Parts: sequence; C-alpha cells; structure tokens
Amino acid sequence: MARAYLVLLAVNLAACGDDSSAGPPPPDEYIVNCDSAADAGTFTSDENYSAFVNAEAAHRVLADPCKSPQLATPTPGSTLDRSTPPMIAFANKGPTCQLRLAQPVLMAACRLHQAPLWRKLVRAFLLEGVAEAHCGAFSGENYLLRLLHAGEAKPVYMAMLSVTSFTPDPIIWQKAMRSRNGQTLTMTIERALFFRGDIMDGPYIQPQPYSFQVAP
Repeated sequence: MARAYLVLLAVNLAACGDDSSAGPPPPDEYIVNCDSAADAGTFTSDENYSAFVNAEAAHRVLADPCKSPQLATPTPGSTLDRSTPPMIAFANKGPTCQLRLAQPVLMAACRLHQAPLWRKLVRAFLLEGVAEAHCGAFSGENYLLRLLHAGEAKPVYMAMLSVTSFTPDPIIWQKAMRSRNGQTLTMTIERALFFRGDIMDGPYIQPQPYSFQVAP
C-alpha cells in the first residue's frame, strides 16, 4: 500500500500544472484510493479537474436527481464544526440508478495537497513522461466537491475525489472555516465517468445543493 501511495503521489504531482498560471482556483485537496489490491489504485488529477471546469464552461453539467451523487453524511441542514471536519460520504448515484453505497473510511485515502516544490522535484527526478501518460489513460468515476458561500466566486473548500467517503484534512478545514462562523454554506458534488482521460458520461449534479450552517 505504501508503494501505491508513492506511485500515485508521483503520478498526480508530475501531471499538475504551474500554480502561477491564470485559471480557476485549484482544489484544496486531491483524495484518491491507494488500495492497489482493491482496484489497482484509482486516482484523480489536475487533468480531470480541468475536464470538469471545461464541461462547466461549455454548459454540459446536467442537473439530474438520479445520476448525481446523493449525500449521506453530514446530514443536510446540520451544523458544521469549524474545528473538526466532518466525515463526508455519499452514494455515487440515486436509489433508482443502480445505487452503490458509500463505503466506510476503511480504504486507504491519500491526500495530494498543492505543493509546487514537490511538483518541480517530481518533474525533475520521477518519470514525468510515464506519469503524464498514465493520467491521460484514466478511466472511472471522479467527483468534484465544492463548499460554497453565496456571493463568493471562490469555493470555501474544494476537493477532487476518486472515493465516495473521506474526512477533510483538519488543518485545511480549519483554515477554510476560520471566518465562517454563523454562515450558511452550500455543498455541491459533481460526478463524471471518464474513459482514458475524457468525460464519457456527465458531469451530473444534484438539482438543489445541500445546505449547512457553520457553528458560531
């Protein structure tokens, strides 16, 4: 499993772009499944994030109550703690769309934070060409989760996922929630099916975002 983590770290960081370039804000976290025994390791990358962004710009995101992810926890309408991040779990589809329940957080979930220095080192020393080719051939489901505050273009918190259950990094969560006491935030989760790096189905999003209150 440790090897899977290192390989996925190299794959994702080598494929990432320069943080200084203009564009949409990067996700706060990339959380991937590193359990190679279960699925040969499923991952997500900047390329997949860009595919979501491009689909949004082309107005190809579909509001579908059946094919969009269905949040299980935290309970919509509940209060979010500013210090302790909640476990976030969801089904990848609705109950009439061959529902696959979110698994408990027993799988190996690895975090790939934004780290420009790491990217430079990976590019310089770790199989850049192989990593980029691997990312380009990705097939499977990815999810883009955003926590938003009305009137703000930049998400309060954003994560790219290849898993359906995780807990945000406490330090990242606390930084995101630092000045949010008492605010109402909404959560959206987009789902897209990729084939060799391209979106073949979706993205799908729930018709109404999930609403939460941040603790005072």
